[in-house]
Amino acid sequence: MMSFGMRMSTYYSLSLLITMSLIFSSNNNNGSCHAFIPSSTTSSVTRSSTTFEKEKGALYAREALATDGDWNAYLDEETTGLIYYFNTKNGESVWLPPTDTFPSIQLSPELKSKAKTLQKEYQKSKNEQEEEAAAEAAAVAAAAVTEEDTTTKEESSFFGNLFRNRDEKKNDEELEQKKKEQETIVSSENTNNQRKGGLFSMFGGDKANEGAAMIETTTDDSSSISIDMSAYVLPHPAKVRWGGEDAVFCKGRTFGVFDGVSGAEKLDGIPLYSVTLAQEMKETIGQEAISLSEITKQLTDAAEFADNSATGASTAVVGSLADNGAFNVLNVGDSLCMVVRNDAVLTRTKDIVHYFDCPYQLSEDSPDRPRDGTKLSVRVQKGDTILMGSDGVFDNLDDTAVCKIVKEQGSQTRAAVLARKVVEASRRVSLDPTANTPYAVFAKKDGDPEYEDGVGGKVDDVSCIVVRCS
Repeated sequence: MMSFGMRMSTYYSLSLLITMSLIFSSNNNNGSCHAFIPSSTTSSVTRSSTTFEKEKGALYAREALATDGDWNAYLDEETTGLIYYFNTKNGESVWLPPTDTFPSIQLSPELKSKAKTLQKEYQKSKNEQEEEAAAEAAAVAAAAVTEEDTTTKEESSFFGNLFRNRDEKKNDEELEQKKKEQETIVSSENTNNQRKGGLFSMFGGDKANEGAAMIETTTDDSSSISIDMSAYVLPHPAKVRWGGEDAVFCKGRTFGVFDGVSGAEKLDGIPLYSVTLAQEMKETIGQEAISLSEITKQLTDAAEFADNSATGASTAVVGSLADNGAFNVLNVGDSLCMVVRNDAVLTRTKDIVHYFDCPYQLSEDSPDRPRDGTKLSVRVQKGDTILMGSDGVFDNLDDTAVCKIVKEQGSQTRAAVLARKVVEASRRVSLDPTANTPYAVFAKKDGDPEYEDGVGGKVDDVSCIVVRCS
């Protein structure tokens, strides 16, 4: 798959500068650290002469990350964990690169880890301050209510209840989450191919993508619709040593597939974008199902974090199934999620691409964001099977082929077995130069000489999540 170049980066950064309080910028093609302007901080500050001299002396005691003329770049190691630029001549500080020629900045692993921790703490503190300010505003409004002004009283009560109900709901959700314990089994069916570091560790692998063939299973038997969920990942044959670029997560009743874009440039020593998305989603998602708007927000937060800490690019498809059968899916790119009922496809997500072999994708260079993805909402029922996978599955298997595998395995087959069968079938077809595949049809139309006959599989990383509803 192809990735976006930096041609869009400048335009995108300028758009964010106008519309958002958190602003990212880039100095060169890849790997540069990104600074954003905290909403509570001005973009430029000129200090008094006394303050300037003190800060100047303190800064000179530290080594600058980069220098251009009178400007030095430093990491804010006390508050935000962000890079800022300090003019040693006049004492001015800014968050954005002050010159077009300012060198790109590469943080050491130690500083990068420290910056990540500080950024999270800063964002958490800022959120808490905003919530406290909102609560105080609501309290002030409620105190100003008089019996004569019934309209104002009703409005203040409404907002007071709004904030109170929100806090009560949050506390209830936290208690409920502590009560519900979910067992997650992560195993590998090919222990000989499991990695313990090596080259893959340079790309930031974790348990969400830790084996040449990996299964992740979650079973929930407490809801009205019980689920048996399992994921299986098989890297491209040339990428087995480090696990490939696909990543998945399954947690509670939410799950997702992230397909790393092979055409995106990647830097050694920096975690893969797809793996980072999976890690962040798994860390922040709870056990209960979430709505489409919540999926979009969570994925947006994960993407913004990955923009500043990962390399490469990734498509994303994330779904969440409520115990009453409400199933919501957000798809950014050309991965796919389908619901199979009675051995036939009930519904499926829609691809979203810029042109052939260039899907919508998330990365620091791309203008695509989760809000741009296609959305699916459907009511599933007991007996349905949900299949979610990267294009490594659906470039090689059409709907008929997938439904045939589901039918052959029967309704009693566990999700882990079915996921493995789908992935193995995809790999077999991908290696067959004479197979009739969805990808070959589109590649021929696009004029790809390798598929001029309109047949042949496409070798790729393959990942699939299966959810059995009962």
